Amino acid sequence: MNMKFIKKISVLFGVFLFTAGILLNSNLYAASVGQGLTEPEVGWERYNDTATAIRYNGNWLAYSTSNSYYGGTHKVTSGIGDSVEFEFYGNKMRIIGVLYIGASKNIEVSIDGVKEQMSMYREGVSYQTLNFEKTGLTDSIHHVIITNKEAKEFYVDAIDINEDGRLIGQNVPINLEAIGGDNQVKLNWDLVNDAESYTVKYGTESGKYTETATATKDVYGNFVIPGLTNGTKYYFVVSAKVNGVDSEYSNEASATPQGGGSQPEPEPTTGDRAILVVTMTTGLEKEFDLSIKEVNDFIAWYESKQAGSGSASYAINKHDNNKGPFSSRKDYMLYDRILTFEVSEYSK
Repeated sequence: MNMKFIKKISVLFGVFLFTAGILLNSNLYAASVGQGLTEPEVGWERYNDTATAIRYNGNWLAYSTSNSYYGGTHKVTSGIGDSVEFEFYGNKMRIIGVLYIGASKNIEVSIDGVKEQMSMYREGVSYQTLNFEKTGLTDSIHHVIITNKEAKEFYVDAIDINEDGRLIGQNVPINLEAIGGDNQVKLNWDLVNDAESYTVKYGTESGKYTETATATKDVYGNFVIPGLTNGTKYYFVVSAKVNGVDSEYSNEASATPQGGGSQPEPEPTTGDRAILVVTMTTGLEKEFDLSIKEVNDFIAWYESKQAGSGSASYAINKHDNNKGPFSSRKDYMLYDRILTFEVSEYSK
């Protein structure tokens, strides 16, 4: 046989083996549930079981002495109802654990309330194993709860998420939404248990927040940012304060306020007094019985502040609403906390 031909065949076969090796270690090769996966594949990022964003509910044991597990650590429980919980931003997720003859066959995986089953049972033992995978999720924040349903061992070694996603830390507000209105944006987000207050940051560039507002713990579902410019897109994030510590930021949400047309000129007054009802951004309504002059002074202050001048607050005399041995009582209105106000005139 021609030796040159044999040499050419050998070279081609070597190129084939090299190319096959590249393919097997690229995105074209993906691990399947039940296979070992000691490192995250291309396109994934791994978080160890010790990540602070992962919460363990129940009686878990933590181990940090075995090289069989990712990072040398893992957590295990055999309690029925014990669970692990976390939020992540992304579109796919993997659970890394073990396969073991003494492990649970009945583990419930809930992603945004949609439940599936997972098993860690197998004769023999396999470490750093891909136990569960979920792909094709929307590119958004997801809430995951994994619960043991029988008195067998349930292991957590690591969590894999798509590399452009991220785990979200504890007490971080999730599902922030922004809805544009006339010179304002309304924000909604999910309740954070034990939150003392919320801090909203916003600006006109994504990731750059130049303004700050504080929301009380009760207004997470309907917080209004007033005084914005119609036609300008704003970007928002929110954090929660729990035990005096601010959480990480939520997902970013954006909205563009839109004008509702020119405002009509106020009608001339027809009475000598009026009931002024001021609705705050928190939803609280404050009612005052005032003279027309006092009401007009309040409106003049508000319009002046809206135009960019004047003080940030305005004192309204509570008059006959005084209680106790006080010479006077005043309610100070903060401009950026006023949502709407209503004037109902009357004559004595």
